[in-house]
Amino acid sequence: MKTKRNRAFTLIELLVVITITAILASLAVPAFTRMAQVQENQMKGVTNCKQIILALKMFAADNRSQYSDSVQNPLTDAMAQNANDAFRYLILEQIVTDERIFGCPAGYNPDNNIGKAPGYDNALMAGENHWAMTAGQTDTTVGSIPLVFENPSTNSWPPVWNADVAGQIQPGRTWPGGQIIIGRNDGSVAVETLAGDKGKVRPKILADGNDLFTQASRGIPQRVLQVVYKK
Repeated sequence: MKTKRNRAFTLIELLVVITITAILASLAVPAFTRMAQVQENQMKGVTNCKQIILALKMFAADNRSQYSDSVQNPLTDAMAQNANDAFRYLILEQIVTDERIFGCPAGYNPDNNIGKAPGYDNALMAGENHWAMTAGQTDTTVGSIPLVFENPSTNSWPPVWNADVAGQIQPGRTWPGGQIIIGRNDGSVAVETLAGDKGKVRPKILADGNDLFTQASRGIPQRVLQVVYKK
């Protein structure tokens, strides 16, 4: 009788463990899936950012090292007033033929309806560009300076993002965990963790008291070309 009681008790314990394990697994799988989706989307965003920088480099090769924000647009007789203008110039020059590179998963995305040459009047309309840009740089500027990065909530230097709308299609939003994608002038692109994951957050402070933006610009504030949002 004693042996039977021990066997019954062990079986109950085993069933309890199996049940708890199944519950934990059911909770963990969706979280893991969400994390994997975020990482996949970030890699797509990184790829787009690299393509934008490459297009800017191609433009600079034909324009005395200047990027498209620093060269007067022959169709408008004006300089770029925002990032949409600067990137649209790349389409006018037919360096970029697919405007979808200016989008980002879980962010602002264009419909790839750019219109017809020579004006491409439908290219990068309001709400169709995800990426801000540091104005006035050239392809000979220090390589570490952030050149193309996810749209911030302020145009200050350094820029500031809004971690409270992480993962949402909102101006200045971050990825979960207070992360954004930053592309540098040397063509390198990475997912960077900001100084926090709540509220308005700026880049993380480095050992010398600067951040990725102020360190690369040697403390001289730069102008940020912001995206054009839909009203």
